[in-house]
Amino acid sequence: MRQSIDTLKGRMKSLFWKIAEEKEKIVIDGVPGYNEKAQFTNGKVINLCSFVVLDMLKGTENEEKGLRALKEIIHFTARMKMETWGILNAMEGLYRLAANGALDACADAETMEILKRSLDWRTFVDANKDFVLIDKPTNYYGVAFGIARYRELLGWEKVKYSEILLNRLMAHISRYSGPYDFMDETPGQGRFDRYSILIPAEITALVLDTRWQEPELMRNMLRSSCQIVLRLANAEGTGFSYGRSIGAYGETAALQILSTAAALGGIFSEEEERIAYGYCCRIIQHIVHFWYDEEMRSINLWEKGRRTDGYRNKNRILGENISLSMQLIGAMEQWVQHGYTWEKEPEGWENLLAALPPYAVTLFADDPLPRCLVTVRDGDAVWQLPIISGGNDYFDRDPYLPVPRANLLLEAVPDVTHGAWLPCLEMRDGALLLSAAYADLAKMEPIENGCRVAIRQNGFVLAGKRPMERIAGAQIQTAYTFRRGSILREDEIRLSPELLERVSCLRLICDEMAGTIRASGYETETRLSYAQAAAAGICLDTPHGSCREMIRYEKKVLPKDGRLRVAWHLLYS
Repeated sequence: MRQSIDTLKGRMKSLFWKIAEEKEKIVIDGVPGYNEKAQFTNGKVINLCSFVVLDMLKGTENEEKGLRALKEIIHFTARMKMETWGILNAMEGLYRLAANGALDACADAETMEILKRSLDWRTFVDANKDFVLIDKPTNYYGVAFGIARYRELLGWEKVKYSEILLNRLMAHISRYSGPYDFMDETPGQGRFDRYSILIPAEITALVLDTRWQEPELMRNMLRSSCQIVLRLANAEGTGFSYGRSIGAYGETAALQILSTAAALGGIFSEEEERIAYGYCCRIIQHIVHFWYDEEMRSINLWEKGRRTDGYRNKNRILGENISLSMQLIGAMEQWVQHGYTWEKEPEGWENLLAALPPYAVTLFADDPLPRCLVTVRDGDAVWQLPIISGGNDYFDRDPYLPVPRANLLLEAVPDVTHGAWLPCLEMRDGALLLSAAYADLAKMEPIENGCRVAIRQNGFVLAGKRPMERIAGAQIQTAYTFRRGSILREDEIRLSPELLERVSCLRLICDEMAGTIRASGYETETRLSYAQAAAAGICLDTPHGSCREMIRYEKKVLPKDGRLRVAWHLLYS
């Protein structure tokens, strides 16, 4: 562990001096660090640089040089446009300086006045219209709360706006999330992803850092989130495998949730805490050694077969290097506060993984439709099967489909609608129908040496249509059977005569990373290698690496009665 932490801090120190030397002209792997698509970067720079100066340079011969460099960095970043998460990051860095008595030395009076004006939650919350968010999703109330709280602690505001903003977030959660302690990011459309599980940790961390009172609902949410993450625990140090912004951020999300719960206290049993700390150790090592590319001199989320969603595009390369580093630092500080030293992993923690539940269902919502996550542990493989919808924005994206996902085994291509691993209907007009969003039944039951998940959906959704549009005239009964080294999906599909007349074929696409796939009920099979797929403009890159090939199965002549039975069987080791 110590070697990994020293490596991380060495990279952070090198990045600090690079920022100090190159200033506004900094370039990483050919990409300008500051550009019009590099959201939040300037605020993140203030956060990282303040930490490096106070943690790594204090008491060294470079301390004064570092303070002078930091003052220059704050001077030019303060004069750039500040946005939401960038504001929150800048506030965190400034508060760190103030708490250590170094703020006055790092920002002159003129710069401080600029910061007080630009680092304001009112830039995205309308205080004159009942504190509504300005074109932002609901989780930004959490960002606004943190900014307001830091402003209060720095003496920039006297009114406790932080309490109002936190209450707005809690009201949304209470309204749309029901009794299950998870936040639907949408107004009831059903998007429960990595961020729905992460947000109580983000809010709790802000509450702890700013000495605020933890809301009881948030504590309950964090406890529920920890149960999901503990079921993901693995020796490889990987995290969430479905939804948006996964890959490296799927790892740090698991890290943040467990670390924040440890700092809050009262969440874990003794055995759970050993698993949580051991898993966090592996995540940190995984981030430091897997996600950093020495040739690029950077975190790599985008190259050599890796791909993330458009939100974290490569224009944000400087900010992503900072964010991931600071998330690791924040998690380590939380465990230190809880009495841990990061010298070594807890002995025997991996042995406890075998005692974790082999399969479990987490219910996110059940009104009007069931939304849940099935987790299946099979040796080193940890599968997540999301039965949600993704909301109007993400319902047809591969990472949100009701398909089992496991890091390094079967991953989805971000921001893509292949309809991969689902039997899809291709219409005569070229439209694609997916059985992806309207499950009115979802249940799991144990069977001999495994478990079976049953899903029933009434109607398809039209890929690419915004908002979601249900196509009636179909019922899909799906059964997943999980056994050692094996996943079997079986579908019974019934189409009305009207819908059947509009269909040209039934197709299945499988984009493989590992394992052997067998499909039945299809007449033709076409295989494309990675190179062939790329030449055809088809992306097969996933967060952790590229798929080996794409397999397309088709059934062009459908039964006249509209009754179809199809299946695929994945074998892996």
